Parts: sequence; C-alpha cells; structure tokens
Amino acid sequence: MSSLSISLTDVHIHVGHFEGGLYFPPSQIVEDMRALGVKRWCFSSTSTGNVPFAHVQREIEEVLELSEGMALPFLWIVPEMLADSRDLARYFFCDFRGLKVHGWQGWHPEGEDLRQVFKIAEERELPVMLHTGGKPCCEAGVYRKVCSDFQTVPVILAHGRPIDETMEIMQACPNAYVDTAFMPIRDIIQLQKSGLLSRVLWGSDFPIMKFFFKSPLRKYYRRRVQSVVRALGEDDFHKIAQQNVQSFFN
Repeated sequence: MSSLSISLTDVHIHVGHFEGGLYFPPSQIVEDMRALGVKRWCFSSTSTGNVPFAHVQREIEEVLELSEGMALPFLWIVPEMLADSRDLARYFFCDFRGLKVHGWQGWHPEGEDLRQVFKIAEERELPVMLHTGGKPCCEAGVYRKVCSDFQTVPVILAHGRPIDETMEIMQACPNAYVDTAFMPIRDIIQLQKSGLLSRVLWGSDFPIMKFFFKSPLRKYYRRRVQSVVRALGEDDFHKIAQQNVQSFFN
C-alpha cells in the first residue's frame, strides 16, 4: 500500500445500497479493507432510510462478524427514526461507536431533531459525524451553533466543506474534528499549515468513489494514500491515520 509501517485507521467507510443501483455488500467491504491494509475502520450503512431497518441491521451484523472486531459501527440516522424512537433505543442493537447524520435527508441544522441527536450522543458518550457540503443546508458553517452548544460531544465534520467554514468551527470549538474523505489535497495542506492537524482524521468514503470515478476502488485508495503522504510527509500522515484517531476515541 505504501512504504509506511503504520496501523492505518479509516473513520469513513460505507456498506449497503447507494445511488445508481450500486450495492456494496459487507463481505466485499471487509475483503477490500483487509487487502488495503486498513487495520481499523468506522462504517455506516447507506441503506438506512432506503430499505427496512431489519436489512440494515443484518448488514451491520455481518460486517461485525466478518471483520472480527476491526470494524467500528456508526448508526446512520434519518429523521424518521427519531419519530419512531425518540431516544433511538430501539435501534441500538449493538455497541455503536458513533452516530452519522447526512444533512441532505431532511435535517434542519438548528432544528430540534438534530439537537436531540446530540443529546443522545451526549448521554451515550458518542461522537457525531456530520456530512458537510453540496447544499447550503449542510455546509460546515451551519453547524457552528450545535457544535458550540454540545462541546462535550466530539464532532467529525465529514469532508470539511467549505474548508474556511470548517476551520472557523475547529478554531472556535475544540470538540470539532474533520475527516479527509474526498477532501482536496490543498485543503489538507491548509489544515496542516493552520496548526489544526491534530484534529484531522483519515477518512475516504470508501467505496462511494465508485459512483464518481472509473478507477478500480483499491487502486484509487492506494493512490490517494500515496498522494496525501507526499503532501504532508510521513510523520504528519501517521498523525492523521493513527495517532489522532486514538486520541479521538480515547
């Protein structure tokens, strides 16, 4: 994968149904992670909200069984789940390590439902991953208030879009982190130069790049790692790929 002898951790992996009729089965994702040398990885199911939750549960349970403890599950939440179970207790069928919210799915950035997710995260001592970018309703800056109001909740601003708003939140809120999924190299370098690298986490959004690019998934991943290593240097890459994640999860 690279010349680095590190234990690579990826905080942004997916399994399940996606746009364009794509489906990423648990067995394939586990096989890909092993082949790529990814030792630990956080994952959530893109099937959530598109199929009955029982199917999502089976996907997650299969990943956990096949990965033999190396995969850390995040519970992807849609607003309908809160309507069904206000404390989400009905959906905690396993030891989830975080909660995932995608702003395109009807979440108001200052709405009561999102605040409820943060209250649950606070009570359960879990981080929250927030998708950023693509629409005004979920650009990073709209989450400044909720990040500030719940400073005991670690937050991953997935993708860090736009980077200036992401950096403003990180500078104001010590609980705010960012992952590198689909992040331009220049933005990662900007985080490095701004002294924020200690709260940057390695993330890839694997295997969603299949929807956008023709390059084989494993080849894309290896080239991405090599590009970031060249940009940051091996020591700083080690920080985002391993050290920072250990700190994030205590």
